Amino acid sequence: GVAKKWLGDGIKWMIFFQDTNGLAFHTLPLALGVSVKFDLAMNSIAVPRKAKQAIGGITRLENEKGEQRTINVEYNQLDPLLRSSGFPDGDVNDEKTGFSPFPGNINQLLFKLEPYSAALEKTKGIMPEFVNPKYKDAEKTVFKKPTRLECMMQDFPTVLEGEEAKKVGFTSIASDLCFSPVKNATKDGVALQKKGTHPGVAASGEADQYAAVRKIMQSIGCDITDAKPATYSGITIVPGPEIVLKPSFVSCPADYKVKFPNPSSIKISARSSLVINGSGVVIESLDLDGALVIDCEEGASGVISDLVVKNDGWKKVRDGSRDNEIIRMRGYHLDKVETKTITVTKDGIVDAKSVSPPNNEAVSSPKNEARDVDTTEESLTEPAPEEAEDKTQFCGGCTIF
Repeated sequence: GVAKKWLGDGIKWMIFFQDTNGLAFHTLPLALGVSVKFDLAMNSIAVPRKAKQAIGGITRLENEKGEQRTINVEYNQLDPLLRSSGFPDGDVNDEKTGFSPFPGNINQLLFKLEPYSAALEKTKGIMPEFVNPKYKDAEKTVFKKPTRLECMMQDFPTVLEGEEAKKVGFTSIASDLCFSPVKNATKDGVALQKKGTHPGVAASGEADQYAAVRKIMQSIGCDITDAKPATYSGITIVPGPEIVLKPSFVSCPADYKVKFPNPSSIKISARSSLVINGSGVVIESLDLDGALVIDCEEGASGVISDLVVKNDGWKKVRDGSRDNEIIRMRGYHLDKVETKTITVTKDGIVDAKSVSPPNNEAVSSPKNEARDVDTTEESLTEPAPEEAEDKTQFCGGCTIF
């Protein structure tokens, strides 16, 4: 009854996200626009896919009656299906694009809630089941791992009928903006990266988040220099600059032009770290070479102009032996050598001097000597207080869960 209740509450769209893939949120507004434009009951976010790559392919299947369905076919089934259906070469790359004609399904699924709820009512939530064996040998006599009965949400089109079955599509987006799962052990990621495949580990997932924000900022005209590749615990990444824009500051790519109205006046060096939190702040001009944290209190507003920051910043220190599992997964710890903190309050902008740990005592504001400024270290992973308090996570008619 959850989907039915949401529908009754006026919610129109619903997104399923999985595979520990945080990048999917950057392109969610784009996928939603495609769904609205084409009135899609289901929209799969997809990425360009190499032939025989171990990721399901989005296909259009047609039965003997001429009925068509746009649906995912698992990667180990796609090549045999093609060979038995008039494609003797099976799954091969297109000569012009270098990719398979069948885009990769990354299981970020956007549903129109009305047909989704109706399908659940009709089927009572029961989905088709199948067995998907994975074999260790070419003769297919030894299982790679125990075979199980599976039921997958990407098979939802199989329960749609009539006109609704025709309203299934996909949105293909460059993988560096929408797909960076964190699901592999570091040693497995090292082996994958040596083969030219994305490692899918903690270090790459974090680096790709920074990279996606940089690409969006660069696309609107910001001057951001990418760092040179570096290797941590065998995983090679582009480590920076690290830019964390909290959802309270920007929630989709369209917000960037509002928050950075003069992008040509934004310059960030390769070794920099930038964290911005709060809906009321606008960055008109910034020259950053170091570490900067801007925190805007709820209900406050301010404009940052002609700001030049140069300090020792934050440094990644290779570290694979610590007891801390998070540090061990990343392959480094962050040494916050020096940080400049600016707090935007309802009373105005409070500019704190650069501070260096471990001296984390409050710093008096140069504009108001009686006011203390919080200079504690900013977490790159924890939500801001006002974000943590928001239990509903409703946004523009969507609910994200």
